[in-house]
Amino acid sequence: MRVGIPRALLYYQYYPAWKTFFETLGAEIIVSPVTTQSMLSAGSSRVVADTCLPVKAFLGHVLWLADKCDFLFIPAVRSMKKKAYNCSKFLGLPDMTRAVIPEAPPILELEIDVNKPRRLLYQAIYTLGRRFSWNPLKIRRAAWKAWAAHLDYQESMKRDGTTPVEAISRLEGKKD
Repeated sequence: MRVGIPRALLYYQYYPAWKTFFETLGAEIIVSPVTTQSMLSAGSSRVVADTCLPVKAFLGHVLWLADKCDFLFIPAVRSMKKKAYNCSKFLGLPDMTRAVIPEAPPILELEIDVNKPRRLLYQAIYTLGRRFSWNPLKIRRAAWKAWAAHLDYQESMKRDGTTPVEAISRLEGKKD
């Protein structure tokens, strides 16, 4: 099973965790390339002019991935800190993508909101993981490995003074 991850918006903050989670569950990860003018134009053609540039770019990445994967991973990240909420563009990405890119493969959606009870996040992770495995221990292991990958990624950037692009390149085994 191939899971597409658009290289836009929260990609540079959470990609190592997402990659680890899905690969631990046996999925192949397909990532869109760096943003190009044609991607931006393609994404722009699907929405009204007042839509912000980052969302237009994101939709261009989705269009690039549409015929290259079995699923798209598009989380709805509502909040990552107590009493602090993200811009509405993060909240509505799964729904917006479905509405403007009907040819996209099915969307794997995960709602992340630290202002809600933690058990709801655990349930959402388990529900997402069940698309790949019915073994709850395997899903739990994938989630813990993903969290560890995220912490390692954050720590490596602090320790080495690297940017997210440099840190992900090292993770992928590419030269800077």
